[in-house]
Amino acid sequence: MTGALQTSGEESVSRVLVVTGISGSGRSTCLRALEDLGYYCVDNLPAVLLPTLVDTLHERLTSTPVAVGIDIRAGQLLGDLNQAVEHLAAKGVLPTFLFLDCADDVLVRRFAETRRKHPIWQAGTITEAIRQERAVMLEVRERTTLVIDTSDMNIHQLKRHVQRLFDVELSSELRLQVAIESFGFKHGMPRDADYVFDVRYLANPYFVPELAALSGVDGAVAEFVWQRGGQEALMHMTQLLDFTLPLHANEGRALVTVAIGCTGGQHRSVALAEAIAVHLRSLSLGRVTVTHRNAKLANDAAT
Repeated sequence: MTGALQTSGEESVSRVLVVTGISGSGRSTCLRALEDLGYYCVDNLPAVLLPTLVDTLHERLTSTPVAVGIDIRAGQLLGDLNQAVEHLAAKGVLPTFLFLDCADDVLVRRFAETRRKHPIWQAGTITEAIRQERAVMLEVRERTTLVIDTSDMNIHQLKRHVQRLFDVELSSELRLQVAIESFGFKHGMPRDADYVFDVRYLANPYFVPELAALSGVDGAVAEFVWQRGGQEALMHMTQLLDFTLPLHANEGRALVTVAIGCTGGQHRSVALAEAIAVHLRSLSLGRVTVTHRNAKLANDAAT
C-alpha cells in the first residue's frame, strides 16, 4: 500500500495513515508521536467517517499528513473499514495501515498497572477479552504491511521508534522502511524481527581487556570483528538482504526488521548492525534506521 493522497491526476497532497491494533499496544502514544512530527491526528474515529474526514482535510489542510486512530470500539469495524477503504480507493486515496500489536501477558500487565478497563470487557477475564479482540482484528492485521510489536517497548521507546519511521520529510509514497536492531541473546530475542542473524560464532571482543568496556560503534572493536570473520559474515548477510529487500518493496511491504544478535548485544552485533545499515542505505530502497537494544554506548551513537 502507498501512503500518498492523490486525486485523479492531481499531485500528491497528503499522507493518510490509519493507526489501529490491539487495545493496550500503544495507539495513543503512537498518535502523540506522529502529532509531534506534524501530523493532523484524530483518535477513536468511527471507520465509516474516514472518507468524510479525508475529504474535509483535503480541502483545508492540503499539505498536512493525517493520522487516524481506529480501534475495535468503532462500530461495525471490519465492514465499515472495508467500505471506507473502497470509497477512498475510488477517489485515488490509498491509506497506509499501521497495526500495533503486543504479547498477551504484557497486555494483561499493562491493564493491571493502569487499572483501565478493556474496551470490550463485559465479564470474565482480561485474557478472554484480549482473545475476543484478536479474533475480530485478525483480518485487519492480515491486510496490514506495517506492524509494530510493542511488547518490549516502553512509551518513550515506542515514540522514538515511530518517529524514526515517519519523519517530517514526507515523500509522495511510503517507501520500504528497514529497521536494524542489534541485541543480546541473553536478554531474549526480539519479538518482531523478520530476519535474525546469530553472530555468536565470531570471536568475542569482550574477552580482550582493552575492548571489553567499549562497544561495536568504536573503531577498535569494529576492526577486531572485521579481522576475525566479520567481513565474511557481513558479505553473506548483505547478499541475502540485497536479494530479498527489493522483493519485499515490490510486494508493498512497508517495514522489514533485521535483528543481529550476539551474546550480550554490546560488541559484535553492534558493529555488524552499523555496517549493514551503511550497506543498505546505498541501495536507496527507503529509510534505514539502527537501534542497539542492549548496548551501553558512550555517546548514544544509535542512529
